[in-house]
Amino acid sequence: MQKNIRLRFRLYLMILPLVIAVVLISGVFASLESRTALTRVAIRHLAFKAELLRDYFYSEWDVITQLNLDNQSGYFDAAKESFRTYAYSLLRNKTELIVVFDFQGNLVMRVGFQEVINGNLAGETVNNVTDLPDGWFTVKLFGESRAGTLFTLEPVRWRVAVTELESTYFSDVWNIQITHTVILLITIVVAIIFLSIFISHITRPMERLTETIIRITATNDLTERVKIEFADEIGTLAHQFNIMLSALQSNYREMEETSRAEKQARLLAIEREETTLYLLARVAEFRDAETGNHLKRIASLSTLFSKLLGQSEEEQKLMWYSAPLHDIGKIGIPDSILLKPGMLTEEESGKMKEHTVLGNKLLSRARSKYLIEGAEIALTHHEKWDGSGYPQGLAGEEIPLSGRIVSIVDVFDALTSIRPYKEKWNHERATDFIIEQRGRHFDPRLVDLFLENISAFRECLHSIESESESEF
Repeated sequence: MQKNIRLRFRLYLMILPLVIAVVLISGVFASLESRTALTRVAIRHLAFKAELLRDYFYSEWDVITQLNLDNQSGYFDAAKESFRTYAYSLLRNKTELIVVFDFQGNLVMRVGFQEVINGNLAGETVNNVTDLPDGWFTVKLFGESRAGTLFTLEPVRWRVAVTELESTYFSDVWNIQITHTVILLITIVVAIIFLSIFISHITRPMERLTETIIRITATNDLTERVKIEFADEIGTLAHQFNIMLSALQSNYREMEETSRAEKQARLLAIEREETTLYLLARVAEFRDAETGNHLKRIASLSTLFSKLLGQSEEEQKLMWYSAPLHDIGKIGIPDSILLKPGMLTEEESGKMKEHTVLGNKLLSRARSKYLIEGAEIALTHHEKWDGSGYPQGLAGEEIPLSGRIVSIVDVFDALTSIRPYKEKWNHERATDFIIEQRGRHFDPRLVDLFLENISAFRECLHSIESESESEF
């Protein structure tokens, strides 16, 4: 079991011991009080007989002394026998016994249903009660545990003990104790049963509420509801919990609808952005009949490079939409230069090189990650590995990876395409040029990657050409 013991068991552990302790204590005190009350009754019973014997003896003895017959043995024996007879008449139980002995402990008489009244008692003593004071006592007498009361008859120097067997004397007390014990056990059982019902009445709704919360947490099913059993505080709690679930379910439904709407809006915005990016890339070369396919080839081949380099899908997507923006700066180049069929003059060539800076200025202030990446590619795709490129003369890894990728792709596509100033090269001749420029114009690592996957690049180009023919 976990450290946080369930509420039901905590209540059992707190209340049951308390109830049992209260019942036990009350039962014990009731039993002791009953024992005390019965003991008082029994004492009064024996004390009453002792008083009757004492009064009877003194009434007889006063008559004898008034007649001055107390020194005559015959009258003394008669008085003794009369005392014995009267004592016998007071007996009610077979276990009662009246014992008379002198101050030395010698037995004078023993009166009981089982005793021989006129038996020979010579030599019998009761030394174990000789030193007892008058009043209530319990002692071993004639091999039996007895209780009784003791008084003294001074005129004849006798001590009289009116006794009863202790087992008989306290039998009612023991019966009451047994009855109390049975009642106590029954009370405890009944208390446990009713307490269990009471605790269950309290804890069952709480347990069901807890189980419902656990299920909702595990399944996220907000359609569940807690069963309300009683119109009490727990029932109110369950009702409020159900209201909260309904509100949460309604809010969750609204959130789902809002999320769907936001997702659709986001997809629409992405679609519009992608369309805008493509149209923006085409603006620079709308006068060139080959521009559409050129943009597709630059996007496809650059993305293939990104994939072969192990970049993430997000990075590949970034390359797909940013690479076609590499020549966006040509929008600021005059047609006389851009569409010139022959070789450009030095001045015209310088003017053409400005398209890298123009493209960067056009895109760099945008917030779109595609446009920002496009600005970087536009500025650096004519840089060379050996530092002889333009416009900044960057070398090696100073050139951003995206610029180095588009540099190879753009040259390869330009060589294998018809331009106003040149004829189309075949793939083998273009590949040889790429190899020749390894470590000079192009990043050696990218050239090696290109050569290792030349079949994939050619297949990519073939796929684009096939699509163009089918569209035509």
